[in-house]
Amino acid sequence: MANSIEPTFTWSSTFTVGSPSPHQGDKILLPAKALESLIQAHANAPRPSSPPMPANYDPTSWDRPPPSEPLRSHELPSPLTFEIKNPSNRILAYGGVKEFSADDGKTHLPNALMDSLQVQEGDQVMIRFAGLPKGVAAKFRPLSAEYLQIVDFRSAFEAYLRSHYTTLSTGMLLTIRQGAGEYPFVVEELKPTDAVCITDTDLEVDIEPLEGSAGKTAQQHIKDEALRIGQPTKGTVNPHEYQRYKIDLPVRTNGILVEVDVEEGDLDVLISAKMPVTLTDHTWADFSSSDVRKLKIAKADQDYTTSLEASSLLHFAIYGRPSAIDDKHPVNYTIQVRFLNNDEETSTLASASDSASATDMEVDIPNKGVEGYAPCQNCGAWIPERTMMLHSNFCERNNTRCDKCGKVMKNDEVAEHFHCDHCSMAGHVREKHKHMEIFHGWYQCACGSYETASLPELAHHRRTTCSERYITCRYCHTIVQQGPPASNTRDRIRGLGAHESYCGDRTIECARCKAKVSLKDVQVHAQHHEYQRQNQALPQFCANQNCVRSKATASNALGACQICFGPFWIPTDDPKHQKLIQRLARKYHAQLMSGCGNAWCKNQYCATARGKTLDATSAATELMGIIQETKLGQNGGSGGSNGTGKIWLCVDEGTTRRRMLAELLYEDLRKKYALEWCIKAIMETNRTSEDLSAAAKWLQQQAPRQS
Repeated sequence: MANSIEPTFTWSSTFTVGSPSPHQGDKILLPAKALESLIQAHANAPRPSSPPMPANYDPTSWDRPPPSEPLRSHELPSPLTFEIKNPSNRILAYGGVKEFSADDGKTHLPNALMDSLQVQEGDQVMIRFAGLPKGVAAKFRPLSAEYLQIVDFRSAFEAYLRSHYTTLSTGMLLTIRQGAGEYPFVVEELKPTDAVCITDTDLEVDIEPLEGSAGKTAQQHIKDEALRIGQPTKGTVNPHEYQRYKIDLPVRTNGILVEVDVEEGDLDVLISAKMPVTLTDHTWADFSSSDVRKLKIAKADQDYTTSLEASSLLHFAIYGRPSAIDDKHPVNYTIQVRFLNNDEETSTLASASDSASATDMEVDIPNKGVEGYAPCQNCGAWIPERTMMLHSNFCERNNTRCDKCGKVMKNDEVAEHFHCDHCSMAGHVREKHKHMEIFHGWYQCACGSYETASLPELAHHRRTTCSERYITCRYCHTIVQQGPPASNTRDRIRGLGAHESYCGDRTIECARCKAKVSLKDVQVHAQHHEYQRQNQALPQFCANQNCVRSKATASNALGACQICFGPFWIPTDDPKHQKLIQRLARKYHAQLMSGCGNAWCKNQYCATARGKTLDATSAATELMGIIQETKLGQNGGSGGSNGTGKIWLCVDEGTTRRRMLAELLYEDLRKKYALEWCIKAIMETNRTSEDLSAAAKWLQQQAPRQS
């Protein structure tokens, strides 16, 4: 109620605490009778007295009285904010109201509010209306080092507070949820008072960093070091921990190859277009156990191209795997990133697979097909025919070929070779546990609506259809979770999630028509204005080609304005316009023979503008062609031929100047707009000024463009 004065009205009541409210935040449920009593208390509040008139004000004078304060609104203040008190221990808390749907005499509080007040179901609480001021700034103190994992602090706080909270008070505990993580904070400081309303206000959010070892550990845990193209970077990661990096790709003409050389131990390589990068949140990954991990991303990869259209950064993470012998030993590695050449671009895209890449599996067999060589029936190698017997005897005694995958191995390695019962993966038995965990485990998304056996499939769900996927909202432009699919079909067709569906319902005022338009409909509304603009009829101006005034309201035979037609008007009836033609001929004859005598004249049928006069015969001959352009008597004698007739009469200096400005504007804009619209722009904006910028801006906003 920015333009009204609210009275100081009082309202309070005692309620029995019911079962906890299912809602998060500070919004409570009250009975319908509470709303009735609030309305009555507000209506019965004393009206503010009007300020007295100044002693020197004369009510009989024409002077306007001094402005007085507007009367208070008859509507309840919005939002309603309340003080909630536990009478047994005098603990206070503040909150808003979610609904007036509780049973009579009961109130339902969120769990966090019940814990803060130390009340249980069946206890009594006192609730009093408290009009809190709008919050200006808030400082939050984190209670855990994990808070640094929050993506975009301001967006996270803004989205969560707007959805769940009406008030904030110093000392209160609140938990910000982002994805599967929960991050507790304490409200350390508020401005302008210790309890504020945060609805419809621009709240400045500040985070007080942790001090001591906890803060240092958090910084080390989620460092974001930059990787340079072509330069190796060494690092160490502890088991069950992440080391995170970023890759800046200002040039995006080629794909990239990421090579991770593992000195000892095991790790996973993860890359994502967005933060955070984890086992469950990634776009590309290499879960193999080879000594050198090669993760190739070609420029034809749609995820790669799409992500780099928005940002040149890719986010990179190394996840340490525990060793079977020592689950605490750190893993050392070296990372190198380079661009792919044209030949490498055509190779198979790297995938989140447990098997070796296609490049490794399709290695050319030496000497295959060479004359004098033959394949060994045991190992498949091509051996010189003269030594085949010696090789075969040795190979059959020492090597074994796997019947399933065809891999040749030494006899003592057979016991360590395994095949997955669920897929085609084959490898060393030490890889079995990792493979089964990643590709054949059981994972449930934090959204609660998706289950899978594969980590790569879970990551694909979380970056596409998951309700907890992070998006940049197209309406509030903050990083938020997209939420489940929109509740209505129209928004689902638009591709909106729950957040954007809710956020897009907010309205703004159209700058052109002042109508209230929802954010979701702004584009359609703007297209409606564009359609109206493009389909406007041409402005109708005076038939005088030197005039810029509109046609006369009452039509005349010449289609001219009142000023140009005035000298030709006579009171007698002239149904065939014969007398009008005679008067117009005399006017043209005078213009051609002697001119108007005005130095500013630009009339092409005036001797003054031409700089030469004509004799009577020549003037009479030329005026016959000019009169035919008037088209008088056509269309059944109505004259004007629907406004297509033209006349050329001398006009005053101001009209001449405006006509010249309109023609200059028409040429400067390369005839993008019709001359009639250029004239209208000049008449609307530049009546006296010769600055054409305002007229050009008016055309861009109001006039249809010519095809």
